[in-house]
Amino acid sequence: MILSALLLAAAVSPASAAGQFGKPLYLVKAFLLKADKTFDHATNWCGYDSVCTLTVGDYDVRLRFFMSGRSYRLRVAPSWDGADPWCIFADGSDEALVANGQPHDERLYYRTASGRLELGTLYIALESLE
Repeated sequence: MILSALLLAAAVSPASAAGQFGKPLYLVKAFLLKADKTFDHATNWCGYDSVCTLTVGDYDVRLRFFMSGRSYRLRVAPSWDGADPWCIFADGSDEALVANGQPHDERLYYRTASGRLELGTLYIALESLE
């Protein structure tokens, strides 16, 4: 229920597929609910012929689709240059495998010298354009 409400808040879609080469396959909606209860959201047209990147607030969310369909690898990094590491997922990895295109949520953390610091939860939904 909460996921549906959050994704509806991020449902504003762009009017055109600017920067997209070829026919887009999905409208990707991303919503980042930060640990401090603030949020950012973004949408973008994507396909599985290349890496799809959305800028969600201060973070780049990257999806790399597999040729087999709606499965993708997910990475999140600060969008600014510097020494900041990639964000990590709950299992400690810097990349997550999403096995299907259903609405999905991932808890994100920063890796620190003393362990990890919670960033928030990233919600992603794909809307098929086919």
